[in-house]
Amino acid sequence: MSVQKIDTRANWAARNPILLAGEIGFESDTGNEKVGDGKLPWNRLHYYGSAGHWGEFSSTVNQSAVADTPIEVTFNRFDANGDGVRLENGSRLTVGYPGVYVFEFNLQLSNADTQIHDAYFWLRKNNSGSAGNVALTATAVSVIESHGGVPGNNNAFFDHTLLLQKEDYIELIWAPSNSQISLKAGDAITSPYIRPTQPSVVCNVFQIASA
Repeated sequence: MSVQKIDTRANWAARNPILLAGEIGFESDTGNEKVGDGKLPWNRLHYYGSAGHWGEFSSTVNQSAVADTPIEVTFNRFDANGDGVRLENGSRLTVGYPGVYVFEFNLQLSNADTQIHDAYFWLRKNNSGSAGNVALTATAVSVIESHGGVPGNNNAFFDHTLLLQKEDYIELIWAPSNSQISLKAGDAITSPYIRPTQPSVVCNVFQIASA
C-alpha cells in the first residue's frame, strides 16, 4: 500500500527529499502529486498525471477595433461546468493551478469593405501592455472582401500550448488593418432551417499536464 505525504510546493522543493518507491508526495496548494522511485530527489521527479482543469469561453456580440490599434478580444459567456480556469475583466483567461495548458481559439471574421484586409492575432500574458506579448504566437488572417452586397466572412482557428503558473492569465489581442473588419456574431434562426447562435469567438482551455 502506497503512503502519501502532504506539503506545499515551496516546502517540497526546499527539502527535495527522495521518496520511497511507490510513495506519494502531494502538493497541498496546487493539487499536484509525484510518485517516488527510491532513487531520484523530488525536484527531478515528474508530476503524475493531470488534474484536467478546463474552461470554455465565448462571445455572443460583435467586436470591432480601430485600424492598426491592438485591443483585447472579450468574452461574455462561459461553461459553468468548467473547473480551474476562469474569466476575469472580460478578457483575462486565468488558470487557478500550475500546469501545461492548450488554448484553442475559433473566430468568425467579417469584412464589410470591397477589398481584402488582414487581421493579426497574438497572445499576451500577465500584462496590459506590449511587454506581455508572448513570443511566436502572432497569426495573420486575410479576410475576403464583400460580394453581392454581403460582407465577406472567414473562419480562423489556431491554438497554442503554454506552461503557466498559478494565477497566470492569457489574453487574445487583435489588430485589424482596416476598421471594416470585425468579429461577427450571429443570431439563432428557425427558418429555412434551425441553426444555433454563432459566437464571434470561442476559446477552449484545457490542461494537458501538471507542472
